[in-house]
Amino acid sequence: MVTELDYKIGLYRPHLLHQVVDLLQYLWGEDIDTNLQYFKWKYDDNPYAKVPLGIVALINGKVVGFRGYFATKWQIRSKNTQILVLCPGDTCVHPDHRRRNLSVLMGKLAIKEYTSEYSIFFNLSATSKSTPGYLKMGFIPLLTKTLLTRSNLLGMTKFLLIRKKKSDFNRGKFTFGTFDNIVVSDCPKPKEMADVISRQDNYNNRITLFQDEVFFKWRFQNKRNKYLFYYFKDNNIIKSYIVIRLSQNNRRGYICDYAADDERYFEIILDFIIKMKRLDIISIYNFSLTDNFSRILKNLSFRENSLIRLIEKRLNGEWPLLIRPVNKDFSESDLNIEGTDIRKAGNWEIKEICSDAA
Repeated sequence: MVTELDYKIGLYRPHLLHQVVDLLQYLWGEDIDTNLQYFKWKYDDNPYAKVPLGIVALINGKVVGFRGYFATKWQIRSKNTQILVLCPGDTCVHPDHRRRNLSVLMGKLAIKEYTSEYSIFFNLSATSKSTPGYLKMGFIPLLTKTLLTRSNLLGMTKFLLIRKKKSDFNRGKFTFGTFDNIVVSDCPKPKEMADVISRQDNYNNRITLFQDEVFFKWRFQNKRNKYLFYYFKDNNIIKSYIVIRLSQNNRRGYICDYAADDERYFEIILDFIIKMKRLDIISIYNFSLTDNFSRILKNLSFRENSLIRLIEKRLNGEWPLLIRPVNKDFSESDLNIEGTDIRKAGNWEIKEICSDAA
């Protein structure tokens, strides 16, 4: 009988790349070439990690478990403070080796190994299956992940009927180009987007994602997702942008990133997206929103308890964002960054782009 003691838990090393990618087909699907590109983007090319960050479980030299960590940089701009954060994700154990506590064992080694370089673990994609394990490892619920959603009955019906169908991104559904002050594109504009971010206020000492030109050049190269970029230009200068992540069938859009010099520009772009009628459903994280953003979304018929959201909550539930210091035996001081308590949801600025799943 195989026991926990028969497994070796260790750091991921590059020579294990192909074994790990083969294993991840149980999580990502059977397209090995796409999985390899995705792994290299997410772990090898990540600008906030010196080496690919992951833990493996081996038996007789064969990889049977993997747990990846997605590095991001965050900041408190008003205090000129920066921290490195790890999102645990991509946890996969071979079907023949499940129910042997390998996920927790890999997570415990990550806590031990990553303490010196990283400050916080932040899980933005917990599920009903993973949440109990994270709570066992000392993660603290920050808030429940909820969405504001806009849809009509016809759009919701069409979406539900074809929700599992995949659609080619370049099949003529979306029109790119310039429409008065709005530019629609399938490409990021790293410098211009970073400039908009740099002109934001200090968020009242909130912890915000560090989004500079390097970030934008890298972040949207994710081969597993499809993105639409909407820019508002005034005097040939981009004053606002909205990035939409598309569902597989291109019928639903998730507002994963946004910024604006003036929140009126955000409203103009969003109103344009709605009037184009290319998306049946549009959703956005329902937290970290300013009062003006909330008002704009409400005026444009975004609702927390729309019919589609009630169906999704019934089917999938709603699970918390989870956080903990990387230190194994953390103290009260580890829960504060320059006097900012990381356990308080109001101290964070969180958009979907903060998550490794976006």
